[in-house]
Amino acid sequence: MKQFKMLLLASMVILFTACGGGSSSSTTTSDSTPSENDGTGLMSLSITDAKPRLPKEPIAVNITVTGIEFNYDGKWTDVNDFEFENDQFKNDGFEPQTFNLLDLQDGKSLHLGNFVLPVGHYTEIRFKLDAPEKNGKVKSNPGCNIVFEEKEDDGTVTVWSEPLFVPSGGQSGYKGKGEFDITANAKIEIMADFNVEKSIVVTGNEKYLLKPVIRLVVTELSGTIKGTVVDIEEYPEEDNDLAVYAYVHDADIEIIDEVMGDSEGILFPNAVTSGDVNMTDGNFTLPFLGEESYTLVTVNTDVVGVTIVDVEEDVEVLKGQVKLVDVNTSDYIPL
Repeated sequence: MKQFKMLLLASMVILFTACGGGSSSSTTTSDSTPSENDGTGLMSLSITDAKPRLPKEPIAVNITVTGIEFNYDGKWTDVNDFEFENDQFKNDGFEPQTFNLLDLQDGKSLHLGNFVLPVGHYTEIRFKLDAPEKNGKVKSNPGCNIVFEEKEDDGTVTVWSEPLFVPSGGQSGYKGKGEFDITANAKIEIMADFNVEKSIVVTGNEKYLLKPVIRLVVTELSGTIKGTVVDIEEYPEEDNDLAVYAYVHDADIEIIDEVMGDSEGILFPNAVTSGDVNMTDGNFTLPFLGEESYTLVTVNTDVVGVTIVDVEEDVEVLKGQVKLVDVNTSDYIPL
């Protein structure tokens, strides 16, 4: 029998993964400021996401990134303003890109570019987005938008989009947090998990507010959980919708607060990541997790609301490995 008893600090929103860099795994406690005097290395940056759970299910969440900045020498500097060179690596520079976050699920990702950076210890990357401020003027085709589709009984299909607003002051960009090291003449791969489920807030007047929560992970130091809900046949697809949320094991959490959501209505706000369960075969994937033990909370959304149907504790993830997990909801006994 499984019982659930876990605690999670309410302030924990972003997972800080282990430091890494170079052509092989490494860790450091250095607080060195990035400096060209120590040489340069290459950061390969990609982005991924998980499906959002909103009152209306979107068919696309389009995001336009207009710039990428790093905290260098005590100030934020656009990657295209760096003029560092490296004999081994080519600096791609960055051109604005628009992509649909819903295409980047279940371990899929989009490569944003390779950037030559000064050697040093980094903890943040800032992404500049093409999105209007909440009370500002909206252009006819905003770069960040959410798209919906509605099918009528007569077969008519209506597709429309809503702009994604940012809070006042959001034009300065949004920080991705997580520690990594650039080492001399070496390449490191960084994955930015946009986590759109936590990043979109529906306001009282049905505006969609974009407040990105971006988690940075050193790809070579991460692992993956792949699981199967073995009794998926107990959940007819037309009436049920299963998802799995991952929490750091043995952290402090009140689960009732997670189910009820935070002040902005975001459910399970302190989960590290989440993944939808395929309602046909029961499979799910939780990629790009730091090396850690996790508690997996499986929930079902139906006409009654959101219900916890299973908890798997102490699921250990190791770097570079895939952890296989079977979830049997019939074994779960809630407290």
